[in-house]
Amino acid sequence: MIVPNPPQQTAPRATAWVSPARGRSEFLRLRSVVDALVRITEHPGDTASFLDQATRTVMELTRATGVVVLMAQSDGSLSIAAARGQMADMDGSIFDSGQTLARVCLRLHQALHSDAALSDRRIEGKARARWQLHSLIATPLRFGDDVLGVLEVCSSVSRAFDDLDAQAVALVGNALGGALGRQIALDNNARLLEQLEVALRVTSAKAQEYQDAALYDALTGLPNRPHFLARLEEVCQAHRGVADGFAVLFLDLDDFKAINDAHGHAAGDAVLVEAASTLTQCLREADLVARLGGDEFVVLLEGLRHGERDVAAIAANIRGSLARPRSIDGLEMGIGASVGWVTHDGDCDAASILAAADASMYRNKKSRRPVQA
Repeated sequence: MIVPNPPQQTAPRATAWVSPARGRSEFLRLRSVVDALVRITEHPGDTASFLDQATRTVMELTRATGVVVLMAQSDGSLSIAAARGQMADMDGSIFDSGQTLARVCLRLHQALHSDAALSDRRIEGKARARWQLHSLIATPLRFGDDVLGVLEVCSSVSRAFDDLDAQAVALVGNALGGALGRQIALDNNARLLEQLEVALRVTSAKAQEYQDAALYDALTGLPNRPHFLARLEEVCQAHRGVADGFAVLFLDLDDFKAINDAHGHAAGDAVLVEAASTLTQCLREADLVARLGGDEFVVLLEGLRHGERDVAAIAANIRGSLARPRSIDGLEMGIGASVGWVTHDGDCDAASILAAADASMYRNKKSRRPVQA
């Protein structure tokens, strides 16, 4: 009978002895790294203050004498976003041209550590000797699948960094990449929102222009015929069954064609603008003045106390104000006008009352013309 060999006893693996003081020190350093990661992740400030805190934190956590945050640009170059200590005065071209580990780190997308940077074949140029970059750690700033840039630390002595320093830099780099990615996304969203707001303001301005073009006369700035008729219809409906609540005054300039023929359309336009300004000045803010077209103007007079008597006084004031001599486009002249009006009878609609005011104006114009022999 074959008796199986008894199982071999495996000797326990020896564990490296660590002094209590050293263990306590490393525990405190790890605790500091964790606290730093929380601060970086939850930093509420803007990007500049956030990077300032991050670089200061890296200096506190490691034996680094300098630190730099490099951002990758769309063309593949590196630019300095923040720097501190020994790296604060270094030119950005040093990092971009491969004179530190940053360019290799960005290309490989992995953390790199150099204990003797002066003889490291991965690094080019003389900057490491000039700036005393004896030890370097570079780690990518990751955000999802993207690498946003590089976090690099240096020391002025060789073999300055231990494994815990390298781990701390890598962990801070990951936290920094995530926070920067979120901040960049927020900044991009803010810029996009600002662009949308600008576009909205432009669109609103254009919409207002179109609305003004549809409702206001381009020459005088007064409401036009559609605007006036829409408002007049509203007032007619509001005063249905109530007579003499408002009136419509119709005004036509005298001999306007003769002004155009004798002095040109520019002078005619100037007369129209002056007439519109005079009408506005003669009336209350609540009264609606409009240009129907050509040399015809209308006025909607609401809130009349004495009906016909009020309108007659207003019409006389308008004619007198227009007739006062003044300089218009270099011409000394007054503006003659024929005025007619009707008060609302409590029943008629906008088109009917406007036609009645127009007929009243023509009767007045005809009565003022000299009798032909």
